[in-house]
Amino acid sequence: MSVSGSCEICVTGEVRHTCRRCGKLVCSKHFDEETGLCVECLSEVDGSRDRTTGEDPPDGVDTYRF
Repeated sequence: MSVSGSCEICVTGEVRHTCRRCGKLVCSKHFDEETGLCVECLSEVDGSRDRTTGEDPPDGVDTYRF
């Protein structure tokens, strides 16, 4: 996609993608290629997934306490 402008999330990155859910124009840093969603929509849709490892939490576990 060839769109000029600034990312609607960070306002500094160059626009490379459009979120298929909300339509925001975002840079590569704020876009998930696998889902086609911006990071904001991805967190709303897939809030249970661990962003650091990409893994789902174990069954029956919603939160961890230390």
